[in-house]
Amino acid sequence: MKRKWMAGLLTAAVVMGLAGCSSGNKTEPAGTTAGEAAAETTKEAADQKEAEQEKVELELFLSKTEIQPVMEELAKKFEEENPNIKINITVTSDGRTVLQTRLSTNEMPDLLNTYPAEQFYKDMFREGIMIDISDQEFLNQVSQESRDMTVCDGKYYALPYSVSAFGIYCNSRLFEQQGIELPTTYEELIAACDKFQAAGIQPMVSIDKELGNIAQRFERLVGVINNDSNSEFEKIAKGEIKAEDSVALNTIADVMYKLYGYSGDDSLGVDSNIGYAAMANEEAAMMLCGTWGLTTLRNNNPDVDVVLIPFPNPTGEKTNVPINVDCSFSVCTNTKHPEEATKFLEFLSRTENAQTYCDADGNPNLIKGVEYKVSEHEQINAAIQSGDTFLTAVNFWPNSLREELRTPVQQLFIDGDKEEFLQSCDTAIKSFYNQ
Repeated sequence: MKRKWMAGLLTAAVVMGLAGCSSGNKTEPAGTTAGEAAAETTKEAADQKEAEQEKVELELFLSKTEIQPVMEELAKKFEEENPNIKINITVTSDGRTVLQTRLSTNEMPDLLNTYPAEQFYKDMFREGIMIDISDQEFLNQVSQESRDMTVCDGKYYALPYSVSAFGIYCNSRLFEQQGIELPTTYEELIAACDKFQAAGIQPMVSIDKELGNIAQRFERLVGVINNDSNSEFEKIAKGEIKAEDSVALNTIADVMYKLYGYSGDDSLGVDSNIGYAAMANEEAAMMLCGTWGLTTLRNNNPDVDVVLIPFPNPTGEKTNVPINVDCSFSVCTNTKHPEEATKFLEFLSRTENAQTYCDADGNPNLIKGVEYKVSEHEQINAAIQSGDTFLTAVNFWPNSLREELRTPVQQLFIDGDKEEFLQSCDTAIKSFYNQ
């Protein structure tokens, strides 16, 4: 064993001797001593090591998959301004599930896009999973009204970036051909449907095969009728009123069943692919949808000529547009680089960078100075800018109540039994609010 150890030592000595001979043949610059050269080499190595140590890598987690290309573009620009910071982007279409898994293993990203008005994210804010950015100057790039949509217990944990809005897509060419004005009241909407139907044109596209689509339409339209439907539902849950006495639920039953009658003979067999294609190819005059739908319509028909208008309040009261915070950005408290991560939020808050995002995303942007260039959404954007909006009910109802109510709505389409619909709503509301 001793001989093996000695043999290894001799081998090392030979190698070191060869290395010494090799370095002895190296020609040093004139006037440079061996000591100075060694010192310079040591300094370069130290500088390189310091540079490597200063390089910061941040993970940006995106659950809004469609924004990946523009976020990669912005990340690259940020890196050019900050050579010591690298942004690594992770994308998933199942954000909640993945985040719950990563929370359980304490492997949260440095940065992520959030939906701060929703209860899921508010719970994370309250549990201290996101950094409180209330004192950050860049929040002033967002109006107080927009910030209020994201406040959690008086604090701000996200930079609000964009909103989505819900209304009616109208096919401009069909309206012009039939000489029909875009409706501004519910009565005008029904009159327009009757005129299109008389002309042999399907008035409405209704994606009734998909319960998720039904749930969203129901929740948005209930809000148009009563912007604070949550308070009304709480009264039902407490037994102060019954669902059959609810103005919002009675009205929404009448409205959705009425519009179902304008949606063709087989809307219960219409999925998103069929519905968007029908609207894009002028097989119908109108479709209830949100700002997010324009890209899909254009993908079906690049020449589609539509405009998104507010859904008029059926009660005759003021019409407000249902909106939701579509995208915001937050910093996780477990990041090792809070200063650099917060710096990225400041970068995003600059008008020119938000403009880049807005042009690619297509939803109204919340950063001051951004010019919204989507002509199809001018009317909706005007409502947003004037404050004629409300934060949609999914942010206030108990989790999964919206999904529970979609089946009674679909059943209403099938049998038209309003009494059964109201009873189902009463049962569901009491169950979910009293859990």
